[in-house]
Amino acid sequence: MVSKRKITAYWRFRVRLNSALPCSSFQTTLQFGEVALANLETWITPPAKGGDGWGEVKSCLFVSLTTKEGAVGWGEAFVLPYREKAVAEIIHALGRAAGTLGTVSPWLFRDLATQVAARHPSLDFCAASSALEMALWDICGKLADKPLCDLLGGDYRRAIRVYGNIWSGTQWDVGSLEARANDLVAKGYRAVKIHPMLNHSAHEAATCVTRVRAAIGDEIDLMVDLDSQPDPGVALQVAEAIKPARPYWFEEPVEGCNVQALAKIRKASGLRVVTGEKHCNLAHFRAVLAAGAADILNPDIAGIGGILDLLEVAELADQRGFYIAPHCWNSMTVAAAAMLHVCASIPNAEMAEIYPEYIDHGATFATTGFCLDEGRAFLSGKPGLGVEIDVLALRSLSAYYHSTCLTMAEAAP
Repeated sequence: MVSKRKITAYWRFRVRLNSALPCSSFQTTLQFGEVALANLETWITPPAKGGDGWGEVKSCLFVSLTTKEGAVGWGEAFVLPYREKAVAEIIHALGRAAGTLGTVSPWLFRDLATQVAARHPSLDFCAASSALEMALWDICGKLADKPLCDLLGGDYRRAIRVYGNIWSGTQWDVGSLEARANDLVAKGYRAVKIHPMLNHSAHEAATCVTRVRAAIGDEIDLMVDLDSQPDPGVALQVAEAIKPARPYWFEEPVEGCNVQALAKIRKASGLRVVTGEKHCNLAHFRAVLAAGAADILNPDIAGIGGILDLLEVAELADQRGFYIAPHCWNSMTVAAAAMLHVCASIPNAEMAEIYPEYIDHGATFATTGFCLDEGRAFLSGKPGLGVEIDVLALRSLSAYYHSTCLTMAEAAP
């Protein structure tokens, strides 16, 4: 395994090349070029019952790009209810625009998406561009016959710390959270995250954190997510009450756009604050860092706009000594693999997010390209993202499918 210093040097060198040199120069450095796209496909899977009878798997949106030479790359977009088809429409519109370029790379596509956004990026637009850029990176890795993280200067053999997210739309009671936390610990997770303010008062939330800590013991890391409370005073009240439980971090105590409130909570509580999952504007992350409003940034791998944007945020954070813990409220297949490749490529990766109840659902149509063992993820070393999709199985699960021929887009006037 390469040293942290070597990973840092390679990564910064390549990010610096990305910002300083034309696309063709950077691609020559990485020994792969642009590709000509032939076809774009999208699938939307409906909500499904989660594994272990816990929670529900939300809708997921998958993308495949096929080149004229037949190489296939997979991507995934972050989606929320009632917006899935809208994001798919943006993906196909961006795909058609990319098709008119003749050949495209992740850098050229990023330039295109930035131009199309016209300084008005939204989370849905950035989710669409994230999915397409992710698929392009998958193709690049396959053509180079290298894991994506190796292209980015990392090492696929690097163990990546993960945590199990305990989320449910119905099971809020403390007893259920205690049982679920113990179950994840028994399965090997060394860190778990809970959402104690769901359907709870501040006092009940503090009691919940205290009881879960007692249930899992002191050696397991416990993350606390407040899901963006509207009242900073309530968030600070919870922060003070849970200090004896030694939370590993304190996530989204208020909305991420309330930068000054985040900074005040961080300073007053002394807890490590996490924010970023709802944001895709690089200027926002610069403002958070400048205000000292967070210790850890958690942009969503499938929502920030693309892997290149996530690398840039990671570089900004690393310059100030802060960390990255990518958010991944997506399937535990394509997006999760991309998240782990990025974590294996940057020096300031903290932990990666896993939704345990999503894993069994993903296994019905995908081989993930990574495995979990005792609180760590290990990449397979296969080219690209390393994910293999059973297209027939995915199609049978999907409530929506659409295909766009991109060679026709290239030919259009």
